[in-house]
Amino acid sequence: MKLLKNIASFGPALIVAGYVYYSVQGIWNIPVQVVLYAGVALTLALVFLSLDQIKAAFHCRSTQYGTNTLVMTLIVVGILGMVNFLGKKHHKRFDLTSAKLYSLSDQSKKVVQGLKGEVRILYFDRETSPNLNDLMAEYKAVDSSKISFKAIDPQKEPAQAKQHAITRFKETVVTYGSKSEKVDTPQEESITNAILKVTREKNKVVYFLEGHNEGNVNDSQEAKGFATAKKAIESQNYEVKTINLGQNPVIPDDCSVLVIAGPQVALLPTEGPLIDKFVDQGGKVLLLQDPDTTAGIDDLLKKWKIGLESNIVVDSSGIGQLFGMGPAAPLVSTYESHPITKDLTRSMTFFPFARSVKTVENASSAFNSTTLFKTSEASWGETNLKGGSARYDEGADIKGPVALGIASTKTVTVDEKEKKRGKEARVVVIGDSDFATNAYFQQQRNGDLFLNTVSWLAEDEDLISVRPRTQEARSIQLTRASSSILFWVTMVLLPGSALVSGILVWLRRR
Repeated sequence: MKLLKNIASFGPALIVAGYVYYSVQGIWNIPVQVVLYAGVALTLALVFLSLDQIKAAFHCRSTQYGTNTLVMTLIVVGILGMVNFLGKKHHKRFDLTSAKLYSLSDQSKKVVQGLKGEVRILYFDRETSPNLNDLMAEYKAVDSSKISFKAIDPQKEPAQAKQHAITRFKETVVTYGSKSEKVDTPQEESITNAILKVTREKNKVVYFLEGHNEGNVNDSQEAKGFATAKKAIESQNYEVKTINLGQNPVIPDDCSVLVIAGPQVALLPTEGPLIDKFVDQGGKVLLLQDPDTTAGIDDLLKKWKIGLESNIVVDSSGIGQLFGMGPAAPLVSTYESHPITKDLTRSMTFFPFARSVKTVENASSAFNSTTLFKTSEASWGETNLKGGSARYDEGADIKGPVALGIASTKTVTVDEKEKKRGKEARVVVIGDSDFATNAYFQQQRNGDLFLNTVSWLAEDEDLISVRPRTQEARSIQLTRASSSILFWVTMVLLPGSALVSGILVWLRRR
């Protein structure tokens, strides 16, 4: 009997040895199974041969306490195991960063939800990174039937690498049907743009009007240029071209949106009728008009039920100091209900040197105009700015909040014979062009507002959202008033309160 118990005592050691070997090698082969099963059999035999000793031990008070502790420990371990099991079966990630850096943007979600077929994302490397796996999990979580992801080792599957012209490791290919697009860096913005490119039948074209001292769309060095805006538009898979209606008085048939960005001189008399006809046929126009300038299309603006005020919007809140602009950079944080602005809630945009706009009545026009966004109550439309100083004058100036953006629409007849309707003419007028220039496009949500406007005009509502985010600089900039308050609170009030409290306690103890 003693010999059998000594042999059986090797059972737990065999179980541990078998488990350790399996966890290291990861192979469930016959030797592992023999060791584990033998260990289990010997352990059961040891328990059977030691029943008398086990029963005697349970009559001891110390054993009872130990048993209770063991049972409670097993219960806690069981609960933790169940929580882990449920977490594995019902996986949920939480992004606690303030800018939601590790969550898909609304735009990416809309793009995936709008897919009509499966998009395959192929990553060519020996292994994938955890960040890429997490990103792909976010895409698949939106709709796993529309997005598939596969990591391919080009050395093990050279045929796949050759099919997609892979020349190096870490290349990503997005495919849809027979179309494919390479992605240099597998990040959300580039992957979403690649999905758009392979799923769209044809890229739309955005034309910028030239010939009136507008900012250059190809100039990336000049602060007044629109090269940053052009690059952003192209990243949404539009083509960007320029047009001079004075030299060639025809708006091309492929023009999806005509942008008139900050004209400094009036359009020629021949250009207005061309734009009028273009809009009446269902065209789309974006006019960015700065103060103290005119595009010379007042009759068209009236037809679209839009008016431009002769003023400069002043914001006395002090927010302009954060951008080195002073009061002539009104802040917008209030947006009306409209597809362009619905995803900008709780966001800020600002407009350096802007003029206010308004809706106007015109009984003879079929257009319907609506306000897009307004400035704060601490602003007004200054009509008499002298020496760089401004003061609100009752009756002369326009009390804030004032509108800076207007959208106007009209449903047009496509087929005169059958009276088919449904094509919509769209116009947006914003009383500032600086917000979309190289200098300010990437400030706050200025770029998102501009791109949302272009997308709405191009009838691409799936692109209207806040774009994929990047890491933000976590710095604090204070106005002069805020700095003064902070000084008095931290350097005077708090130390003074501590000193007075200490003196009172000392006097009381005496």
